[in-house]
Amino acid sequence: MAAEGAGLAGEAAHGGEASVRGEAALRLLERSFLGFDRVLGRALPDALNPFLQTGAVALTALFVATVTGVLLLFWYRPSVYLAYDSVAAMSSAPWSAGFLRSLHRYSSDACIFFGLVHALRLFFERRFSGARWVAWVTGVLSLGVLWLLGWTGYWLVWDVRGKYVAIETAKALDALPIFADPMGRSFLFDEGINSLLFFVVFFFHMLVPLALAFLLWLHLTRTARARFLTRAPMTIWVLGSLALLSVAYPAASAERAQMTARAESFSMDWWYLFPLALGQRLSGGAVWTVCLVGGALVGAVPWSLRKRAPRSAAVDPARCNACEQCYQDCPYEAISMVTREEPVRRESYALEARVDPAKCVACGICVASCNSIGTDLPAFPLLEQRKRVASWLEHARQDGEQPGVAFVCAQSAGGALEIDPKTGLCAELPGWRVQAGPCAGWVHAMSIERALRRGAKQVLIVSCPPGSCHFREGPEFLGQRLDGTRGPALRVQHEVRERIEVVWLDRTRKSELVRAAARMLADRPRPATVEPPRALAGVGSVALALLVSAIIGVVSDWGYTAPAAPGAELVVTFKHPGRQSDVCRTRSEEELERLPRHMRQAEVCERGRAPVRLRVSVDGARVVDESFAPEGIWNDGASVAVAPLSVPAGEHLVRVEIGDTHDDEWAHTSEQSIAFDERARRVIAFDRASGFTLH
Repeated sequence: MAAEGAGLAGEAAHGGEASVRGEAALRLLERSFLGFDRVLGRALPDALNPFLQTGAVALTALFVATVTGVLLLFWYRPSVYLAYDSVAAMSSAPWSAGFLRSLHRYSSDACIFFGLVHALRLFFERRFSGARWVAWVTGVLSLGVLWLLGWTGYWLVWDVRGKYVAIETAKALDALPIFADPMGRSFLFDEGINSLLFFVVFFFHMLVPLALAFLLWLHLTRTARARFLTRAPMTIWVLGSLALLSVAYPAASAERAQMTARAESFSMDWWYLFPLALGQRLSGGAVWTVCLVGGALVGAVPWSLRKRAPRSAAVDPARCNACEQCYQDCPYEAISMVTREEPVRRESYALEARVDPAKCVACGICVASCNSIGTDLPAFPLLEQRKRVASWLEHARQDGEQPGVAFVCAQSAGGALEIDPKTGLCAELPGWRVQAGPCAGWVHAMSIERALRRGAKQVLIVSCPPGSCHFREGPEFLGQRLDGTRGPALRVQHEVRERIEVVWLDRTRKSELVRAAARMLADRPRPATVEPPRALAGVGSVALALLVSAIIGVVSDWGYTAPAAPGAELVVTFKHPGRQSDVCRTRSEEELERLPRHMRQAEVCERGRAPVRLRVSVDGARVVDESFAPEGIWNDGASVAVAPLSVPAGEHLVRVEIGDTHDDEWAHTSEQSIAFDERARRVIAFDRASGFTLH
């Protein structure tokens, strides 16, 4: 890293992005993605590499999940009594409802898989701070909402997975002061489940995509020419991969939900249900702490890791001729055309460009878009760079040399070079003068022309590969300007154009850059661009589809066993109002002395609802003796109790007593012999209408 710091520590090192803490470690992690891109690039064109377009692939998968979810409503029944059977019936039609269900599940998994890869890649590439904070924060929120969408979706199947999703959701919500009655009490036994609550979850599952769509709109709102969905070749690959996985490994339900079953083993979709492993081992409050603290840390990354914000581009009104090229080219919609406030020269124009610093990422693409150099980077002024290159070439000419000039992107293989910013010399590129820039899209066509006119033997431009550009469209715009299809275009004759070469190399390919530079100075012909053979591309696409499908499929059906305490479990529960009666007490002498003489009544009685007392004995041994206060703001509601007990497996005599008066009276009593099994929970529920019931 010392070599990199020497050459790019100044304006070029961070010319187009903020400096962040831990940058060396993040660059090292970024190399894993770049290396993977190189491996795939040997067999696949960029158009068929999903890891160069993870965001668009995730959105395409989300679109498939949305469409299939809507179609599944023709078969699904949103009722706690009918949901499981309606989902199970889909499997009997494997080429219609069954296929759609599998496609719905695996497209949802693919969406979160590629969404996570997208977030990790942008994090390793340090593309989260400065003007990009909106995209980062909304992206994190979108992943959270996407997870919530899948979480509630598994609830609606109402199999074993749905049961535990419901229990853990209730546990987390009960940790908040929201509901008067514990929500978890509704999931103790099958008959206690509220069907209306199930429909509320179904309705919530239908509404969540609207919130997700809004967040995704915010996520892309600062991106020009955003690609919402993949193009035709990649779309075919995505649909084919999902269809292949759906046919080869159809989605299946787990066992029907039984609320009294314990320590069940089942396969679990870890893409969405991983919180089960955490929630079943922590309290509800601890789960909220982990989620909130973890979410805050991830969401605060743009500010906690940023060390220095980049200086945004600026417009000189005196030079702006209102051509609108910078406005059209800006990848982040940071430039707008506004009414010129006052004329600054004789040939005044009605409009002028204006940069919004809150949106600018200082990529410099707008600099190369401006023929009059009206748009520039203050920390990296173009005219000064041109004068510097001209000075290098003049000194070289006086020394009898004819060097080449290399313009290198700070994020490409050129970013790993050790460059002397004053002389442009680089020990790794002998015979060259090297000028670093924030992006290949910053290289102005006129800068290339001037370098050639002032004696440069060759001009080499080192760019990131188009699919991994930190500023999205820099390499693409550079190529169009050199080809003359985008203004301001390169204006040189054909024989001069042959002295200009662009190499697309990421930071891991410095050795290839060194060889290409030596070849150019030796006037050896450039090697022909070799595209992967179609047969190899086809085989590579299928192999990658199998690999990605295997990863998604295995993680979506990995085994899990719910934890349980040793022995069997008994739960006693009730929601019962204590009786209202007068409670009298005698005032002390001190209290009486503080009162006026006409209010000194020795005995005072207050009317209130009695707390409900619970006493449980197992085989004659007292195991519970508690009192439960009335609920409500005024302590006038019913008392609610959920008392879990651990008992040895086998048959035991259980006596339950409930007292609902202020006196030591036990108005409701039950005594029965109950067989306990470690695999099932026994629940004794009490209410005034039906008394004691055993589940």
